[in-house]
Amino acid sequence: MSSSTNTNDISSKPIKINKWESNALKNTLNDACKKYFKETLNYTEDYSVMNRRLCIALIACLFSLYALVYDWFNPFPKSRSVLIVCTVSYFIIIGILTFYMQFIESGRFFTGKLIDKTGIDPAQKCKIISKLKKYDDIYNLTLEYHDGKNTSTSSVEVLKKSVGNYFDENGVLCYDKYINDLKKIYDHARSNARKVK
Repeated sequence: MSSSTNTNDISSKPIKINKWESNALKNTLNDACKKYFKETLNYTEDYSVMNRRLCIALIACLFSLYALVYDWFNPFPKSRSVLIVCTVSYFIIIGILTFYMQFIESGRFFTGKLIDKTGIDPAQKCKIISKLKKYDDIYNLTLEYHDGKNTSTSSVEVLKKSVGNYFDENGVLCYDKYINDLKKIYDHARSNARKVK
């Protein structure tokens, strides 16, 4: 399944970024990782974590919109209590959103599952989290692999390397180097999950 890596499409279009911007470095590596899991390993991305975040943000926006519309039809002295309730509710929802992003989502940028085409084996799942501190060059990627046969066990592998290993002096992503490291930790996680059984 993960024996071959086809990178011809990436090689023809090199990805160049500002190598001094940590967010650009992290996002480029995250996007390359997603591309590898979706296109090469044929994982299907699960958007449930992102959808929950969007729902929380939508609720906050609805409180704001309701306050705006209500104040339009009932100018300030009449809308005072509604504005207070909506403002307080908005900040409570934004607090919940911040908590969700910090502690539940917590840097997770990909959740996917690999469905067995024969239908014999259950789906395998992967969760991938990345971290890159603002003035640090060490890129941390944590891959949590769940074998579908035993949901109670999972294998966790960590990739911890300098971003300098994956970008050249001009800020161009060395896709093959990054994918080779990804492939190693993915294969190691799969073999560890099999040993646990």
